[in-house]
Amino acid sequence: MKKLIYILLPSLVLCALVALGYWAGLYTVAGRFDKVIRWVEQGETLAGVLAVTPLKDEQRNHYARAYTSSALDIGSISWSVPNQPTPFVGTAPSPGQHQNAHINSWQMRNSEELQMPKPEGVYRIFLTGGSTAYGSGAPSQEQTIGSLLNDLLNKNLSKPGLRYEVFTFANPAWASTQERIAIENYLSELQPDLVISLSGNNDVFWADAGRNVLWFSAFSDDYFKTLANTGLKTAGRKELQDLPQARPLPQPVPAQTVAYRLEKNVRLGANALQDVNWVFFLQPTLSVTKKSLSSREKDFLSNSKEYYLQCYQAISERLSTIRLKNFEFVDISGVFDRYQSEDDMFLDQFHFGDKGNAIIAQAILASLAPKIEFSMRKN
Repeated sequence: MKKLIYILLPSLVLCALVALGYWAGLYTVAGRFDKVIRWVEQGETLAGVLAVTPLKDEQRNHYARAYTSSALDIGSISWSVPNQPTPFVGTAPSPGQHQNAHINSWQMRNSEELQMPKPEGVYRIFLTGGSTAYGSGAPSQEQTIGSLLNDLLNKNLSKPGLRYEVFTFANPAWASTQERIAIENYLSELQPDLVISLSGNNDVFWADAGRNVLWFSAFSDDYFKTLANTGLKTAGRKELQDLPQARPLPQPVPAQTVAYRLEKNVRLGANALQDVNWVFFLQPTLSVTKKSLSSREKDFLSNSKEYYLQCYQAISERLSTIRLKNFEFVDISGVFDRYQSEDDMFLDQFHFGDKGNAIIAQAILASLAPKIEFSMRKN
């Protein structure tokens, strides 16, 4: 027995050392990934954003003014939805329940699944955009712009045997390029009757950072690249390099170039939709509103206010002159202009609580109603 132990002891020690090394290495690797993942997860909720973002007390303590109710569970309010790699658009929302946001298997912020082929008597609308269209800051799934619009359409334009459905395929940080590719490759194949975009702000946002929206990586793309580089580095491999052609410029992109690139995406997307109508709504943003701002809203005003004004003017001028049979441009950037300083609407520069979402949904309905009714009479 002793002889057997002496024979096996070196092997047992070696196995123990290998196991110890394996678990130590695994712990080190896991720690590296965990650090990156935790940093991103902090931004998934309104509570996380408020906790980690440098804010003045007025901004941090009075966010509830942008909501109809102050009884809010900010730890459950979705802000930056978890993404996963998605064909051709880089990344898109990951299916599942994420705080108060449900993402269906089609990667759309809807509790219902998309049915294919489209059921009889259904008028199908797709909403695209960035975080505003997605509903960052919405107190519930039902109070996103898409859900509110869905209810308004069925309440105000209902007819026997007809049902409206609005599916939201939007993602925080998306610019018009991701939207256009989604329209070309995905939404155009899902039997839409109408496509609407609530967009424009992120084209300016990225351009302000010196990015070319026709060839850039968004936050989630950079996150997955960081994860890949962490794995490659841990394995002793060469990390992925930055692409020179995708690097930001040291200064903002000229306003006319911003408008040109957005127009290019519009023309390409409209061509892919063929006979399906597309209405592009230029979204409201704090820098261009003429609303009397509350003290809290004023604190969020960007140093780039003048740049946003120039870009929005260039976009409006350029897109309003497009003459395509299936495209229409509607500027709703001034939808809050008539409100006073006591009416808090903006959560920050670009986002809204349920009060703002409801006003935007009403403005979209007011524009769409005559178009939908006309198209139905024609058909």
